[in-house]
Amino acid sequence: MAIPTYTPGYPPDGSSLGQTKTAIRNNLDGTFQTLNVDHVNNNGQPGSNPAGYHTVIHEVTQTAVTSISGVNQVFSGVPGTLTYTVGMTTKTTPTIPNNGDTQLYSLTGAGVLAQLTGYSFTTPSGPNNQSSGYAWIGGVLLQWGSDFAVNTGSGNPISFAIPFPNHVFSITCTVYNSGSNVREVSEVGAASLSGFSAFGSNSKNLIYYLAIGN
Repeated sequence: MAIPTYTPGYPPDGSSLGQTKTAIRNNLDGTFQTLNVDHVNNNGQPGSNPAGYHTVIHEVTQTAVTSISGVNQVFSGVPGTLTYTVGMTTKTTPTIPNNGDTQLYSLTGAGVLAQLTGYSFTTPSGPNNQSSGYAWIGGVLLQWGSDFAVNTGSGNPISFAIPFPNHVFSITCTVYNSGSNVREVSEVGAASLSGFSAFGSNSKNLIYYLAIGN
């Protein structure tokens, strides 16, 4: 059953209950049914939970959000489509991921935007259970993968799954130990938003890397 439409101004002055009872009933029933969406209702249903508590939260996808001083906003949007305005400046969110799926965001009262969700990864496979991918976690973008470090030239150039939109904070490499007693050493060089170079003490070292940025 559809939620009754709310009619403002009822009961109007000079009207009898008989003339207005349908509109009043619809207003009361409709308000109750609206609050019942995503909430435990006045009667503690579903179950026997505290009235007013959330059950689930359905968010209407936003395309443009403006910061409000002193207020934090959590909302849903599509990366690359969603825009946010802080003061006189409007920016478009990075298209990560680029599949058009909705993600969660937070915009603080000071105008700091954080993407809270969104990920992509490959299924671990191969002899060393290798995988690669990225994930937004609380406004921080993590990227991981595996490749080789070499001890010649400028090292082996390695590209991240996606370029970091703003900064790379840290890149950590762990060398795979094939079972020998040789202690292999790897170094990181030429770091940028899109990747880095890996240097190894041996001619070819398998490494696992983790990059942190935003």
